[in-house]
Amino acid sequence: MADLDLLDRKILFELDLNARIPASSLAKKLRRSKDTINFRINRLFQKGYLKGTYTVCNTSKLGYYYYKVYIKFKNITPEREQELLLYISKSDNIAYLASVEGHYDCIFLIMVRSAKDMAGFMDPFVERFGNFIQEKDIAVFLTAHRLNERFLFAGKERQDLHYPVEIGNYPLDALERGILGLLSTNARMTAAELAEKLGAEHHTVSYRIKKLEHDGIVLGHATAPNFERLGLLFIQLNISLKNPRARKSVIGYFEKTDSCLFAIELLGKYDLTIELHVPHTDELRRIMDGFRVAFVHDYNDYDVLIINKEYLMVWNPFGKEAKK
Repeated sequence: MADLDLLDRKILFELDLNARIPASSLAKKLRRSKDTINFRINRLFQKGYLKGTYTVCNTSKLGYYYYKVYIKFKNITPEREQELLLYISKSDNIAYLASVEGHYDCIFLIMVRSAKDMAGFMDPFVERFGNFIQEKDIAVFLTAHRLNERFLFAGKERQDLHYPVEIGNYPLDALERGILGLLSTNARMTAAELAEKLGAEHHTVSYRIKKLEHDGIVLGHATAPNFERLGLLFIQLNISLKNPRARKSVIGYFEKTDSCLFAIELLGKYDLTIELHVPHTDELRRIMDGFRVAFVHDYNDYDVLIINKEYLMVWNPFGKEAKK
């Protein structure tokens, strides 16, 4: 991370607020030339500080639930573990998959329309790999808060992209599905590039994007940092609360640490998942000491997981379609 100067950090901060911001607008905001901004953005990707950009969607309004699954292995060889992870990653409804260190060994997210669809994945999965599973826990998302990156540069703006708990049934046509699918893997694609890929008119694509934003389907456009390359630990806290009404104040505490990127409200064993990105364990200890003091009467317990490797990230139901 030593070769990231202040301008690089400011660019990362601004791109995370709006990954679709044109280089010309960003240049004006940061008082640099457009060529300089383009060069720096390209270098951040080339050197691996950014994995990509993506569009944050209101999956609830599209009629989808997120289920989070925690798995603890038993008597599993490295070969069997890779077979299990590959099985999960190739399943159509998987939105996220990671190996972790802590109480569990693997976590993944499933994006489905019903409990029946969830069982349609889980039953065959457990039938095939149940001999290697010591423990599994399942929670359903109530809502997810995607906060803005502040761990490298704490600018003035704060952002919380989140969606309501209520499930909707917003109708999408094929063009809109295609737009969302492509933007889920590259939010910086221009309307012209999207139009060429989808065989549509430029002005039609521009209008549809604005419509999806206006209707609350597209919530924003963010970056996917490479935390390992940035020298940051990827920590996930799973918190059980005595009183679920404390969710809001707990999220507020972690947001103010400038280390929190996701806060997820859950229904299940845990009430909250908090994702932190810190340079070392001393910083994590400082944050958690503050949490224990501030919320000593509000939480039952928490588990700390370290994300070792992310295998899959699909940010809306149509992301996999776009990759086919």
